[in-house]
Amino acid sequence: MSLTTNVDVFKPPRRGYYWSYYIITSSQELESALAHPLAQTYPVVLMFWASWNEPCRVMMRPFRAMAVAKRRAAIFCQVDVDKFKDIVERYRVEALPTFLLLKQGVEKGRVVGAKVGDLSNIIMANI
Repeated sequence: MSLTTNVDVFKPPRRGYYWSYYIITSSQELESALAHPLAQTYPVVLMFWASWNEPCRVMMRPFRAMAVAKRRAAIFCQVDVDKFKDIVERYRVEALPTFLLLKQGVEKGRVVGAKVGDLSNIIMANI
């Protein structure tokens, strides 16, 4: 199974995006994505961020680089904390940025803050 196949849960990516990188646009979209068979097979990395937060802006480039590097091994999603308070509460996000690694819907790792090394270590160890 390849992540480059058409995933019906997500809208087709914009030009230049990969099938394994998504910007979540609704709570239902995230719920459907986590229930999708690909999310049961591949790990999902969630980035909780806000456009006004400087550490989030700093981590955007490394997060996208990891998404490109691991595009056939994991699904990467961005979640805007200002738009999705219910998701933020569900995953107990208290600081920004927060990164979660989920395997079959179960949290396997969490990195809080702009820590590229810690994020890379968790992703490499679990993917």
